Amino acid sequence: MINFPLLIADDIEVKVKQCTKSGVLLLLYKTARTDARILDETVGPMNWECRYADIKGNLYCGVGIREKEEQEFVWKWDCGIESDQDDGQEKKAEASDAFKRACSRLGIGRELYTSPKIWADIATVQKGDKYFLEDKFASYYVSKIEYNEKSRSIIGLEIRNVKTGTVVYTLEPTRKTLSAASDLDFDDKKEVSKPKKSEPKKKEEKEEIREVQNEPVEKEDLKTLVRQIGNMVKSLTEKEGSPAKYKEIVKQVTGDTKFKCNVATEDDYDTVLAIRDELVASGLNA
Repeated sequence: MINFPLLIADDIEVKVKQCTKSGVLLLLYKTARTDARILDETVGPMNWECRYADIKGNLYCGVGIREKEEQEFVWKWDCGIESDQDDGQEKKAEASDAFKRACSRLGIGRELYTSPKIWADIATVQKGDKYFLEDKFASYYVSKIEYNEKSRSIIGLEIRNVKTGTVVYTLEPTRKTLSAASDLDFDDKKEVSKPKKSEPKKKEEKEEIREVQNEPVEKEDLKTLVRQIGNMVKSLTEKEGSPAKYKEIVKQVTGDTKFKCNVATEDDYDTVLAIRDELVASGLNA
């Protein structure tokens, strides 16, 4: 059985997902380059490969792995999300996203789905009806991360400003999470990374990942959220045989299993968003 290592701080990128009047929503993610490196280090460069296929107009990527060269490859596939970039790199970004999602299905970086919602107290300014970072050149990095080794879930997290080193977000391990984990020294230096984004990005990195820290992020519309939830519930039902987990999440968020996302109005937007985020946190792809 192939067990992929948990991501360390240096493997994880941070981007601004949304700017609001009261702060900023940050998102953790991994790059395709990190996935490829982990595959090389874990199974060896000769024991994995990827393929792409256009299925009903959607770009899918399959990643196959094996433990030994004489074995057959085991494949996992997933679909990339179309990029809203307008710089000639749209197709490359979609292919990269499909590859990263396929790698997540293999287990690489799946622990990022357990991340809490990261609201950081970062100064913003309003321009028209949108909010932007007050420091438009600000960027952020993960300085510490800790896991429950058994559940492979995030229990400790620290995010800092690259330029100033200021801590903008902290999640401290609780007594409950510490007692359930093994080898949990949150101050372990091996989990701490120095700012790496202070160095200029290489050209190829800029082509692969569109930097969005300094741009406002458009709010996803309600129909998109409902469609994503529908796809995840379908996947969950096929996997577990019933939508029980979905009903459990709805009750957790709303306190009532009778809430229906497909008839929700704009007044219910935050509730629908919370349900979508909880489904993603449970390991499903939107």
